[in-house]
Amino acid sequence: MCVPPAETGTSSKKDKQKLDSLRKVRCPRLMSSAAEYYRNRDWKQTVKIYEEITTLDCDEWNSTYAPPQEIYQYYAIAYEQMGKFDSSEYVLLDGLQKLPDNIELRKRLAYSYKKQRKFDKEIIEFERLIDMAPEDVSIMNDLSKLYKDNERYDDQIFILEKILALDESNEIAQSELAMAFESSGRD
Repeated sequence: MCVPPAETGTSSKKDKQKLDSLRKVRCPRLMSSAAEYYRNRDWKQTVKIYEEITTLDCDEWNSTYAPPQEIYQYYAIAYEQMGKFDSSEYVLLDGLQKLPDNIELRKRLAYSYKKQRKFDKEIIEFERLIDMAPEDVSIMNDLSKLYKDNERYDDQIFILEKILALDESNEIAQSELAMAFESSGRD
């Protein structure tokens, strides 16, 4: 007959204290090393250090020493610099599990999808970005271009009309809207 080990609460508390003690020493050092490797453009070492930082959950231990947005953003950029956009995507998705409303991580994820030619996923990320920042015209312009490039003219028209509702005098949006109507066969 199997019997669970006694004192699981005490053991888990000791493990947490041990991990916190390790983090207290390692996390500040790791963040400093990561910044130095990043500054020196040593992408392989940067990735290695950020991997250890995320494994130790330094961002959960102390967000002052280890700001989560910076960790995932710079970790992803290091992979991008190495041309590993699939790894960048993985890191960003992990970061967005912890920071689902972070606009900068979502922009990086959209970029990662673009580089991997995952255009449908890139469009989805831009649509999420617009939901998060409904008055950001630059995001709308990027989405409009994506719609145009993917021949989704009705969607492009919708976004361009949103841009013009925010800025009636936007000549670029007016011009793009006329071309989108023409491309869609609508007048």
